[in-house]
Amino acid sequence: MSARTLLFSLVALSLALGGASLAWRHLEVSSGQGEVRAGRVETGLLAGRIPYIRGGSGPRHAVVFFGGNALFKRLDKSSDPGRHAGQIADLLPEGFRFTIIGYEEVPPADYTLDTIVRDMAAVIRAEIGKPDLVIGVSFGGFVAQRFAAEHPDLLDRLVLLVGGHRFSEEGWAAMERQFQALETGDFHALVTDSVLLFRRPWYNWLVRLKLWKDRDRLASEFKDPKLILRSYRSLFSEDFARNPDFARRIAAPTLVIGGTADQFFGTRVFRETAEMIPGARVALFEHETHMVPIERSGDVAAVVAAFLAEGSHAGPVEDR
Repeated sequence: MSARTLLFSLVALSLALGGASLAWRHLEVSSGQGEVRAGRVETGLLAGRIPYIRGGSGPRHAVVFFGGNALFKRLDKSSDPGRHAGQIADLLPEGFRFTIIGYEEVPPADYTLDTIVRDMAAVIRAEIGKPDLVIGVSFGGFVAQRFAAEHPDLLDRLVLLVGGHRFSEEGWAAMERQFQALETGDFHALVTDSVLLFRRPWYNWLVRLKLWKDRDRLASEFKDPKLILRSYRSLFSEDFARNPDFARRIAAPTLVIGGTADQFFGTRVFRETAEMIPGARVALFEHETHMVPIERSGDVAAVVAAFLAEGSHAGPVEDR
């Protein structure tokens, strides 16, 4: 190896290590701040079967319908519930407490979005009370739209965070890969396709490193893949095509937040969803992916705070 080649190799390695170090520190600082704001984190089951994570403090309350990860894992048995709580705390203004709600560990055979919404409405009425804000994250956005349409008395405002009324073509292709991974019980492929979605390569490298480190215990953290697959087949059946009907019936002030490079939804779907919901507005982050709530948490939080401070829900489309 020539001296020049060696020099270039050392420079590249130094830049890579430096970038990874900065990315790691950024993730640690962001998570740490969120976990501090989340305060004491509580986990448990609503109605004895629907897992939740609670955190934050203040007079206002947000209910969060979690993303697809909560279909894979039982939320209250997460190895790091404080991380999930910290991520949500990072996105909310001061004075908010929150309840993150997951999905049943052993759902019924006919598990549909309507089933989930019925159960969510029942436990919120009985055990939580009307929240000031409902946030649907990714898959949770499908739940949140039906919830808002069917139970307008149970929310004041709605945020669809990296969620829409349907998947994009790229998103459906990703879902097909998840179906295949579930059929073979390949948890590594399932997780890889679900979490290596960051815009910044440093973050994806760090996630790959963590997946490699945790490779021997991945299966123990997940629900039975047969049960997940059964839920998938029921949730994403013909009933899924009814989503636009619910979107058009939403009366609550609504904000749709996403990235233009989102791997499951994308610009077209985000805009379509906002156009279907009367008076809704959309905030799109240029070039950002499905991980925009983590990579741009401060900017997303500012958009949420501005939306909550508005006197009226009508407003223009925003590109950021």
